Amino acid sequence: MLGLLLLLQMPSDIVVTGQRLVEAQAECVQTGCTPLRDAQATIALAEVQFRDGHYRDAKRLLAAAIDRNEKQAAAAPRPVAALYEAYATVALHEGDKQTYRRAVVKQVRILREHLPDDDPSRISGSTALGDMWIALEDYRQAEITYRGIEQNALASGQDKAAMLAGMKRVWLNAARGDERTSIELLDQLEQRPLAQNPGYQTALRVLRLRLAARQADETEMTRLIAELGQSGGKEAVLVWSPPYGSTAAQAASTDARTFGGGDLAAATASDYNSIRWADIGFWIRPDGRTEDIEILRGSSSKTWIKPALNQIAGRRYSSTTGQDDGKGNIASSDSRREATISFL
Repeated sequence: MLGLLLLLQMPSDIVVTGQRLVEAQAECVQTGCTPLRDAQATIALAEVQFRDGHYRDAKRLLAAAIDRNEKQAAAAPRPVAALYEAYATVALHEGDKQTYRRAVVKQVRILREHLPDDDPSRISGSTALGDMWIALEDYRQAEITYRGIEQNALASGQDKAAMLAGMKRVWLNAARGDERTSIELLDQLEQRPLAQNPGYQTALRVLRLRLAARQADETEMTRLIAELGQSGGKEAVLVWSPPYGSTAAQAASTDARTFGGGDLAAATASDYNSIRWADIGFWIRPDGRTEDIEILRGSSSKTWIKPALNQIAGRRYSSTTGQDDGKGNIASSDSRREATISFL
């Protein structure tokens, strides 16, 4: 949901918690405001409710905002689609799969009908239906959906959307244990003209490295990471992360959702009381290892977070270039990361 706020470019006077945020959202309900401002205030307030464990209240809040703004979808497709995306997220956490499916379909339809083919929001939202099937654990339907999206995008000249769907297919097949198909699909993606674009070239290299890392030992992992880092750049890219421990709460996602992957953790009985969350900060060393992991803020009880801390400690990022600060850290903001971990 934080990503939705960034997508909507929320102004700083709304990104607050407490009474000012409640008042900003109430103003939209009582006197009306633009779909953008309504979406900004409502999603921000829903996030606060969600983090406090009141996800049914968050769901009702978002549903009401959709009712107020749905007729404005043609004029303001991004805010209305963002409301549907937030609504879908909360519905999924509540276990309301039917509402989740309807909301995702509506989100995708709005983006398709009211944004141009090359709009970044439409491109990023093009694979939402496949992501939905993954969330519902129907991986066969997810593959069918991604393949259809890719083929249709290629036929209509939407190279970026096709590449995104193709990369999702690579990672999905790898997650299902079909390494051969994953490599074949990746080979095909690398032959496309768009693969020569520096950004996509790097993304495909990282994807290939992630596939190789699944079978690599520590020595080979270090070699692969160093090889990726030889291309230069200060930004570290997540290459591999271990699964969460079995004592973590019911659901946890890594921050490496770029290619549709993710780890799920089993829940214990005490984990169902409320949503537990924490913002975790850490440094990434030039060799791609993490250190100085700390809990920045979150739920009052931290006993449940240890498996997540161990998972972050085991992550491996690409090696980076830049000036060392004397402690083994790159002296740039890109070497500092924060991850929000939310458990139900």
